[in-house]
Parts: sequence; C-alpha cells; structure tokens
Amino acid sequence: MLFRFFTYLALVVASPSLHAQFEARQVHPLALTPDGTRLLVANSPESSLSVFDISNPSRPAPLLIDEIGTGLEPVSVRARSNGEAWVVNELSDSISVLSLTERRVLATLSVPDEPADLVFAGGKAFVSCARNSLLRVFDAITREPVGTIPLNGVYPRALAASADGSKIYVAFLLSGNGSTILPRTVAPAQPAPANGLPAAPRTALIVPASDPRIQHTVVDHDVAEIDTTTLAVTRYIGGTGTHPFDLAVHPQSGELWIANSESLNLVRFEPQLRGNFVRHRLTRVPLVGAPVVHDLNPSVNYSLLPNEPAKAIALAQPTGLAFNADGSRAWIAAFNSDRLAEVNTADGSVLNRVDLRTGGGGPAAMRGPRGLVLSNGGTRLQVLNKFSNSITTLDTASRAILSEIPAGSYDPTPAAVRAGRGFLFDARLSGNGTNSCASCHLDADRDGLAWDLGDPGGSMVTVKGANLSAHNLMLRDRTLHPMKGPMITQTLRGMAANISGVTQPAAAVTPKFHWRGDKPSIQSFNSTFSNLMGGSQIPAADMNALAAYLNTIPHHPNPNRNPDRSLPTSFRGGNASFGRDLFNNHLVSHCVVCHPLPAGTDNNIDLSREVDGTQNMKNPPLRTVYQRADLYNPAPGAQSLSGFGLGSDGTGHELPRSHFYQLDTIDSEAELANLTAFLLCFDTGTAPAVGRSVTVDLLNRSSAAVLAEIALLESQSGTNCDLVVQGRAGGRRFRFAPASLKYDADRSSRPSLTRSQVLDLLGGGDSFTFMGVPLGAGPRMGGDRDGDGIPDADEAIPATELGLIPAGADFSWAAGAGDWTPESAISLEDVWSPLNGAPSTTGPFLRLERPRTADGREFFRLRRTW
Repeated sequence: MLFRFFTYLALVVASPSLHAQFEARQVHPLALTPDGTRLLVANSPESSLSVFDISNPSRPAPLLIDEIGTGLEPVSVRARSNGEAWVVNELSDSISVLSLTERRVLATLSVPDEPADLVFAGGKAFVSCARNSLLRVFDAITREPVGTIPLNGVYPRALAASADGSKIYVAFLLSGNGSTILPRTVAPAQPAPANGLPAAPRTALIVPASDPRIQHTVVDHDVAEIDTTTLAVTRYIGGTGTHPFDLAVHPQSGELWIANSESLNLVRFEPQLRGNFVRHRLTRVPLVGAPVVHDLNPSVNYSLLPNEPAKAIALAQPTGLAFNADGSRAWIAAFNSDRLAEVNTADGSVLNRVDLRTGGGGPAAMRGPRGLVLSNGGTRLQVLNKFSNSITTLDTASRAILSEIPAGSYDPTPAAVRAGRGFLFDARLSGNGTNSCASCHLDADRDGLAWDLGDPGGSMVTVKGANLSAHNLMLRDRTLHPMKGPMITQTLRGMAANISGVTQPAAAVTPKFHWRGDKPSIQSFNSTFSNLMGGSQIPAADMNALAAYLNTIPHHPNPNRNPDRSLPTSFRGGNASFGRDLFNNHLVSHCVVCHPLPAGTDNNIDLSREVDGTQNMKNPPLRTVYQRADLYNPAPGAQSLSGFGLGSDGTGHELPRSHFYQLDTIDSEAELANLTAFLLCFDTGTAPAVGRSVTVDLLNRSSAAVLAEIALLESQSGTNCDLVVQGRAGGRRFRFAPASLKYDADRSSRPSLTRSQVLDLLGGGDSFTFMGVPLGAGPRMGGDRDGDGIPDADEAIPATELGLIPAGADFSWAAGAGDWTPESAISLEDVWSPLNGAPSTTGPFLRLERPRTADGREFFRLRRTW
C-alpha cells in the first residue's frame, strides 16, 4: 500500500487594518446548488462567498471548502447551476458571477444603487435595485442586459419565482401601511396635557390615507407581480403588511406567502404605544380573494408588561421563510428574537420554536437568524446567523441543533460591533419580546414612517441653542413641549460624521439627536427601553456599547455623484456644481448658515419661526435627501408612493425648499434647479469609488473601458478609497500603493508590480477583480487577511500527519487551521475531492480515518479555502 502526502498552499491577501461595516441588509444569504451537495453562503463581513460541502448526511456540520471574493457587502446568492453562482453586492452595486469549479469571479455586472436580491426565471436573471425602484434583467447565459423594469413602490428587495418560471414577485420593504400626514394647518389641535403644562403646540396628525381630509392618493404596493416573458408588471398586491421582509411561493398551491411586520403608527402617543407598536405575521395571498394574515404571536397579551411568558416564546421580525417539499410546513427565521419557528401552513399556527441562543447570554450573544434553506431532502435546516456570522444546522425532525460553525474561516467584524449591536436588535429587551429599536430602525436605518411619540403626561425639556442664522453666538434656552407630534423615523447610519467642523459654540455643535435635538447623546435614549419598548433601562456600560456600535456604520455612497466624487454639471435639469456655489453663498440662499458642509448640519437648535414652525428644531444633516426625495406629493389628485415627505413631521416635499425659510431670496427657476441638483448629489461621507469594481481576464484586459475603470480607481486610491486586487493568477491579492503607482503583492519576497505586470500574470482561466475599498481596509483586504502582520502568502503551512492503520490510513491536521480544507485524490492528475467525513479530535489535531482504496493508493492534501 502506498500513501503520499501533499500539501497545497493557495495564496491570499489581506491585512491588519480598519474594517468598515455597512450593516449589510441581507435578503437571501443562503442557497443550495441544484444537486443539493453545496451550501452557498454570502459572507457579508468578509466580502466573499463561502462554499460548504453538505453531501455527507452523517456529518453534523457543513464542511468549508472554498471562499471566493465578491464585491462589498454581499447580501444574496443564487446558484444558476452546480458550477455557477451569482452574488448580489449591496455596497458595490454589482453582481459577482462566480465559477464554483474554477473558484474565481467570471464577471462583475454593474447594476443601479443598492441591489438586494436576484432570482432566475424564464432564462433570465432578475435583480432588484432598491434605491432606484426597478429591476435590472440579464440573460442568464450570456449575462447581457435585456431590460429594465420600473416599479411603482418603495425599496424593492426580496424576490421569488413561480414554479414554472412564468412569474416573479418582488416585495417593497418600505411599502407602508396606508398611513399619511395631515398638515398642522388643517389638523385639529392636540388634546390638553394631563399634568397642567402649557397647551401643546399645533402639530400635524398621522391619519389613514382614506381620511376624507387627504386629497392625494397613497398607493399600497407591497408586492409586484411580473411576467417573465413580457417583463411587464401584471399587478400590484396590497394589504399584506407594512414591511415585507421575505416571500416564497407555496410548492403545491402556488400561493404567495409573505413574512412581514405591521406597524401601528396610527396609534397616538408613547404611553399608548408602550410595548405595543408592531405585529409580526405571515400573510398568505390566495390565487383568488383577499390576503389572509396569520399572527405569529396570537397569544401575547400586549396590555401586560412585563410579560415574561410572552418573552419566552415571542417571534419578532421574520426575515426568512422556507417551505418543506409538500408545503405542509414553513420555517421562519425570527431575526430579532434569535428563534426559528415551524409553522403549520394549513392554519398558520406555530408548532415549534427553536432558541438559537443556546448558551444563554444577553444581546452580545445574539445570533440573528437572517436566512435559511432546507437541505438534505428536507431533513436539515441551514440557517445563516448575521450577528454571529455563523451557520446553524438543525435536524427538522427532532428540532435539535446539530452544529453551529463560522460562516467563513475569518471574520473581520470589529469588537465594538460584536459588543454593541445586539442592544439595537434584541427583542428580548422589550417587555413582551415583540419589539426592539430595530422594529422601526430596520437594519439601523429607517422604516419610512412617521410616529407620534409625544407624551401628554410628560415634562417640559430645556436645551441650549444659538441664533446662528443671525450670526449670534450666544447660547439660549430652548424650551420643548413633551407633546411633539408626528416625526419621521431617522436613520441611525452615518451618525459619527455629523459634526460640521464649523467654528461655533461647543454646546451648539455637539451632536444632538432627535429632530428637536432633545437628546444630547445616544446614551440619552436609554429611557426608550422602558418608555416605548415596555422593558427596563439597560446598564450604562451597555448603552456605551450601543453608542460605540452605532458610530461604526457609515452611509453608502451617493450614486448621483460622479465616480471621482465630483459633482455632475447636468443632473435632473440642473448643474450640481453651480448649486453648491449657491448653497455656500450665505448672502443669497442662507442654506450654509444652518447646513454647513460636510454633513449639512451645524447641530444647532434653531428657533421655530425661522422655518415657519411651531417648535424649535435641530438642523438635520442632508446626506440622505437623495434617498427620500420624490416619494410624497400631497397635491390634490397626486399619487404618492409614501405617505410621508422630507420634513420632520412628514410634510414637505418640494426641493430645494423642503421647508420655508424667511431669508431665502432665490427665485430663479434655473438657480432652484441647480440647488436641487446639489441637494440630490449631497456627499454622504463615503466616496463613490468605495465598492466600485471591474473584473479582468485574458479576453478583456486590453479593453479601453476596462483600463479606464482601473485608471479611475487608481486615481481615487489614497484619497477616497484603497485599491485592492483579488483573484487567481500569480498570487491571490494585491494592494495598490499610490506613492509608487505599483501593486504590492501578498508575499514579502515578491517585488511590487506595475499595472501592466499585474495584467500580464493573467492566463486562460484566470481573472482579477480591481476593487475600491474603504480607506484603511486596503492592507487587510490586499495582503494580510487576519491582521497579524504576516503577509498571507508568508503564513506558515499547518502541521499535518499521515499514519497507516490496518483498514487504510488516517490523515490528521492542525485543529486551528480553519482556512484549510482536507482533500484526497487517487492520483496527482485526478480531481481532488473534499474529505467530508466527520473528523475526531486528537489533542491539537483533527483526525480522519480513510478506508483502503481499491488499488491501495491515495493522495492527501490541505488546500487553502481562499
């Protein structure tokens, strides 16, 4: 018997440094190859696709065999075939087409802003592009674009296809619930306070869109149905829920099922909403008739707080939905509860719940189940946990957790994120387990709604502000009433970068939160856990951890700016560059007086009369105006996609004058168009080059367009981004050094290369992807993946041992070598196959016994997964 040992080292690149995390909005982060032998996982923190072997049913955990680089923030993956997968990159605004057999990127397809999901149907690939409210359509074979489908809804994300591929469905995450805003000029006065305070200010009122006082139409488009042959929208479906997170087609009936939450923002005042402002449901859409809603928490007594029995079983924010083969059962991922649920589809009842927080612990121990698929003939449920970046495998018969393993071999998630994120999302901190901060701040962002969280029994609040618009630096008391009226939900992203840098009194420019600036710090929101969520305030250290986490989340780039971050000279009928000059001219527009660059806020609390209001207001940042424009139009007879606009109370829709200002002197239509263009192109703090990428192979490496794209990224490197190169050929990753205009390799002994020299490494079957990454992330992503100071290709090869036993051989390798996968082959020229048996642990080694082969010969190796 002859055994030979062979160790294979695949080169990679990464390095110690900053990891900017954008809180990826995962949609379908798990998929199976058609033959069911491979589990595909969108590893968002590592910007890669993890490939696991699940072909051995006796192995309790999937076996990691490959990690293939993608764009930034991958959020969904679908397998087109056993050898090809398409990955949706939310931050890179692209699709990575991957060869699973060659372990490389075949092509990078550019798509509009914030793509979210993808589905194959009718020979085409449909991609939802959330910020642009459209679907981009590609030929699934040639990858050529074949059409664009405009959608009449807000933030399209999750996709599903009918069994025959003739229809697809797309869910609008911010579809709303038919509520809108009645302006304060026509709204009735607020009721009298309950504790002898002065009369409440005149405010707007949240009402149903059907209210006779509302003269415009607010559409209720939760889901769009699309014909895959004609690419036409055949109908819009409403009445299914405020926030549809996922949807799936029943395998037998063909009915559409939607996992969703319903917001109760028509209820007025915080005391009435305490512990009772959201419902979590499954909605069934019959082939004929009205939607049927199944409450996932039908037994919860919302009037009882605290409600410990409810907390023990509640299911909050269902983000994943999967049917078994006959459709008799549906599995739900309750993201904010850390639970899975098995549902009887006959009546919508919850049959079983599985707690994924197996070791107990508080919010820092959250798993955050986000996506799921049934594998191995439906006997196992594979679950991707977003917060722990892990995969849980569940036995569907016994509901026992078989394993939990990392979603990849390395997780760069910062410690501050791990420690603090759970406090935003964990519904177990509420009084009944049904709500969390993230019930309204979806993925630390917005819910598209306004809420009236005033308190008739509250107290007056005094804060400091200066009359900066009058160039008066003296700080004065601003008195705020507790009955503040409706206010739209603000994003929790980009908060660390809202200081303008303008010289002002320290008390005026210190970050303040809420529209009225009545919270001096993130820590000031601790009362929300008791006053709104119905739980208890959390320790100060936990609030500090939450604040530290929130300060890690940047905004996405503004797609309306030029790729080099400059302003377009022609945008929607205006010149954004001229608009910036107008904005900064305090003698003409006065915009800059209250909204100085870079964030568009001086964090001062201005007098109400300056914006024709009834309450003193903080100047909000302007970095997300482009995301919220054009959704609301209260003109009689007009149609609105959202019931709420740009202003603090949800009114205000016309740019550039989203609010009245007494010193505004611009009247020229051309100047107004220029100023509007600038506001829609306002810099978010993240450059457009971040995430931008181009894939190069032997066929297109001389393309003028490809070379121009690389040159653009090189020009942005060191100023607006870092530039890395990932792929296969002569090494795995490089990092561009702007000072030398060369690319540093991932091995210390390799010389730096020019761009031409890097491209000359490409041969048949090779590809490189040039990608802009956040400043500071280049060393990790382009040379030292684990940040230990050792270039990736210089890392030591793991220890291995090979022994002979009577029945064959045993192969052992270092237990800590998580980024190496064991393989075997009958000959060195043969195809290498994963050793997917269940290894035993012997001291510091994993050990796997192999039976004798037919000819008594077998080769073994470790191969790096990336």
